Amino acid sequence: MRAAIAALAFALLTSSVHAQERPPASELPAAVAEEQIAVGSDYRGSQITVFGVNPDRRGRGDVVVVVRGPTESVTIMRKRQVFGLWVNGDPVTFSEAPTFFAVLSNRPLRSIANAQAIWRYRLDPAASAELASAVPAGADPSAYRAALVQLRRAQNLYQEHSGRASSGRSGLTTYQGGLFRAIVRLPANAPIAQYNADAYVFRNGELISSQRIPINIERVGIERRIHDLATQASWLYGVLTVLLALGAGWLAAFLFRRT
Repeated sequence: MRAAIAALAFALLTSSVHAQERPPASELPAAVAEEQIAVGSDYRGSQITVFGVNPDRRGRGDVVVVVRGPTESVTIMRKRQVFGLWVNGDPVTFSEAPTFFAVLSNRPLRSIANAQAIWRYRLDPAASAELASAVPAGADPSAYRAALVQLRRAQNLYQEHSGRASSGRSGLTTYQGGLFRAIVRLPANAPIAQYNADAYVFRNGELISSQRIPINIERVGIERRIHDLATQASWLYGVLTVLLALGAGWLAAFLFRRT
């Protein structure tokens, strides 16, 4: 009996020590330098800077920053050979697929968190895309997810960086005292919408602290007026476009007419 009581007391003491070493996830002190990005006629992409401080006084743990764009429905098809011709077939639709996804960490992500944590917190673009249709018989859903990631990485819409940021390159840099700074290069073909920057601190594979920061990217000037007209009054936009084309044609015929 005394041995059982001693073992129970030791177990409680050990769990208490572990609880002190692994506090529950709290809000991470973090912010972005560009909460609002203006898009004009000369827009060639932009930069998002996320900075913060590790709440652990000793600066222990790893930092992961994820910048996510709005989600959309996308269909992935597989090429098949039919009568000697390559055609698209076997479509699979994903719902809530990120239009932009960048993950930055101070060291390789797989060394920071296990596969279950990556999937749970959606630290990978493949984990964020949800299947909205059935997969063809005998097909592997992971192959379609990998194809989606591969296609958007080719467009620079899905990015993964580990280590310090350098000139013209995205990355995450940590400093003494737990400070960190992440730089994400947003390409010009990324959608103009509201983004979210999520900052995480992991220690021994466990989430210690996190924070979500919204980032608004919007058009300004004449581009915004044209976009609003095309989306909110499409019929008027169509009429004006036709009239503009007719006017340009009439002006060209008047200037270059033969006498």
